[in-house]
Amino acid sequence: MKTLLMTLFFGVTSLSAYDYALKPVRVTSDVHCFFGKPEIMDKTNNGNIVNSCYIDAGEGYVVVDTGPSYAYARSAYKAMQKIKPLPVKLVINTHIHDDHWLGNNFFTEQGVRVLGSDDFKVNADMSVPTRMQTYISPEAYAKTKPAMPTEMIGTDTTLKIGNQTLELKIAKRKAHTAKDMVVYLPKSKVLIAADLVFNDRLPSVRGGDINGWLAALDDLDKLGAVHVVGGHGERTDKDAARMTREYFTQMRTEIRSAIEAGLGIEETMEKVTMDGYKKYKLYEGTHRHNVEASYRVLEWE
Repeated sequence: MKTLLMTLFFGVTSLSAYDYALKPVRVTSDVHCFFGKPEIMDKTNNGNIVNSCYIDAGEGYVVVDTGPSYAYARSAYKAMQKIKPLPVKLVINTHIHDDHWLGNNFFTEQGVRVLGSDDFKVNADMSVPTRMQTYISPEAYAKTKPAMPTEMIGTDTTLKIGNQTLELKIAKRKAHTAKDMVVYLPKSKVLIAADLVFNDRLPSVRGGDINGWLAALDDLDKLGAVHVVGGHGERTDKDAARMTREYFTQMRTEIRSAIEAGLGIEETMEKVTMDGYKKYKLYEGTHRHNVEASYRVLEWE
């Protein structure tokens, strides 16, 4: 009777709650992912701009990134239960940007372990409103409460969960963020690269480091992954990181040339337009900022 009442309650609650209507995409037999839209977060997409993955470990799921809200995490969980009704054994947060982990409290309510890097202790400011709280609808953000990882690591770690071996690797230096974590599954040669890899839209440097980012991509190449899932974009083949690498390689070359020619930051932003990338989503709102952020790194070489 108790189980029936809980099921009925969950069903009634679900009817009144915001539903992202997420649809999982099969990457391999043991990995399904949800792919966000190549857009800026707003009250229409409600933060569904990010990728999140479920790894089938036999005895349960490992979730990599929980998305922008409690409702997102709940929608993804419900969708995966239709594929295979398994409990979630572990959640992994790849980095501190809130579009990737604000669904944590859906899982912490259930007592699920959440693992992230120790960068959360340093750079995740819980005292200010989140971006999602500002930009997505109140209905979509409802029940979302920022929840830090329950466990944090500072170095590469290998975990055994059910029938899966998970290699958690942290970039050796600042790249997209101060500490970017990726998840590699050697059995199926799947790399969940999070925001070190973008496709379908331009990557965003924000507070990152172009040199560290390219170095991190070099390290990822050494893994020999057959399937690469980025943090944004739907491409999942072994060359999914190509656009990110080529974009930053060209940008670094052109900015270095501008600096050598004595150009200041404003002149460089006007000169380094890289018109071949205008076809990608978010070029207009992202590219100039990337040039500016990268100039500030490269001018000190």
